Amino acid sequence: MAWLKATAVHLIDRVEGYLEILAAHDVACERVESGNPGKIIYEDAEQVVVVPWESRKPGGHGL
Repeated sequence: MAWLKATAVHLIDRVEGYLEILAAHDVACERVESGNPGKIIYEDAEQVVVVPWESRKPGGHGL
């Protein structure tokens, strides 16, 4: 799962537009923010790729 870093403002600013396009095509989606999304397996200046933490709640995201 890839996450944008909070400092990647030029990319984050585009998210709302992408969500609107997806919604217009009936694609379920949501913007999610987390300070600790999982174990980082890749990182660069704008993003991190993580293995999400194991969920402790049925159907939950472990957050």
